[in-house]
Amino acid sequence: MRLFLRYGCGIFLAASASCLAFAQGGGLHAYPLTIAGQQVNIAEQQAAASNSGTKSAANPYSGQNTVQAQGRVVDQFGAVVSSATVLFRAKASGGCDIESGTAEFVAVTNGYGEFSVALPPGIYGAWVQGFHDCAEIKASGATPPLTLKVNFDRHDADDDPGLPESRFQKIAGPRAINCGRVGVNKDRTLATACAMRAYKHHKAFYVIYDEQGIDSFVSTGFAWNGKETPNVVSYDSMGISTDARAATTQPDGSHTVVIRCSQRVRVFVNDEGEMDCFKDREMWERAIERGNRETFLNAGITGYKELVPALKKHQADPEANDDPEDKEGLLMALAKLGDHAQQQALVCDLHMGSPQEMQTVALDKISYVGGWYAIRIYRELLTPRAKVRFKKAKLREQGDLALSEPQWWALTGLLKVAPYPPPPGIDYGFNLAEMPEYSQIWLAWIRKNERKLKTLEPTGAGVDFSGKACKSKSRERSINE
Repeated sequence: MRLFLRYGCGIFLAASASCLAFAQGGGLHAYPLTIAGQQVNIAEQQAAASNSGTKSAANPYSGQNTVQAQGRVVDQFGAVVSSATVLFRAKASGGCDIESGTAEFVAVTNGYGEFSVALPPGIYGAWVQGFHDCAEIKASGATPPLTLKVNFDRHDADDDPGLPESRFQKIAGPRAINCGRVGVNKDRTLATACAMRAYKHHKAFYVIYDEQGIDSFVSTGFAWNGKETPNVVSYDSMGISTDARAATTQPDGSHTVVIRCSQRVRVFVNDEGEMDCFKDREMWERAIERGNRETFLNAGITGYKELVPALKKHQADPEANDDPEDKEGLLMALAKLGDHAQQQALVCDLHMGSPQEMQTVALDKISYVGGWYAIRIYRELLTPRAKVRFKKAKLREQGDLALSEPQWWALTGLLKVAPYPPPPGIDYGFNLAEMPEYSQIWLAWIRKNERKLKTLEPTGAGVDFSGKACKSKSRERSINE
């Protein structure tokens, strides 16, 4: 099964016993487990346990009078463990001497970590497959619920792909809504919609998104108990190194990092379709204060408009002494975060800059800013008007400039800023002969999807895209000054 793949079930059961292999993609490989001389398909029991309530164990002594014993499995932090295999053996047959003999009964925990097993009256040893800790349970008319605790700090469990659920649930609380665990490269839409609904209605919840790891299982997600500040959670089966900073905790040593959303809490769906929030405000503000071009550009990519005051404070600091590239990065970040003045400055560079400046702005800066703002500009660059304007700019320059044309800039930039996938008929590679056809495909696609595209941030609301605002001598300072 998925929790204990690395242990090798033969350590704890008879030589004829075998266990489940759990692939990263989530597929169960069924192998028979010998229980008191009978083969039991654990995969079938796991499927039944996950699709219903508690699952009664296989009972090779079904003809006898039995007592229904119940319990649950938790980890060292108290979080429930789903899909765990619980084994039982009568004390007369060896009980908790788990390294010899065979198990006589088996149960599989459901999504709440609960199990139920029918046992003939007597005393039994009970343990979780893959762990040495064993507890005695007395099967009688008034058998109290049994809690089995497992410790996942052992090296053997580091690669366990089933652990994130227990961590996330522990943070969100025992009654939290499980909005699902989404596999690598799978559609996040339904799980994220569930999480957003729960957040809107102040319900505790958690959602998990599996990521592609190199040699470990990696997950990110969101967890909220419905009362305190929501949390962004990251999990790595090999452990995570992180700087100790405010609003960040590692509740299980190194596998899980919990980052509280910054105040005021702003929850949104990020570009990957995952639930996210504005976080690490203090860290970003300190970084911007000491910042350079890369820091500024990364601040813009976060989409956190809450960082605009820190960027403007740095911009106004006479002692900042930023070099031209750092200053350029800061102004680009402001444009990406919706600053009207810097967005207008970029448009003016496209209308009144030198040919080289126009190309640089179109290919590098507009694509960085993105959103409907960029799509609208590229739409204009596909028109004959933009080509005429560019030719006039070239005539003002001395010398022969080898530059591409506005149509090329737009076709290249749209592939960077338009939502994936590109329109049908558009390839990522194209040549000069295909430019007219590609331009018409893009223009038709933008017209068809304009209503949705207009919601993409930054929208460029209030910006004069015609260039008329750039003709005044009091034109705002451009991004290249």
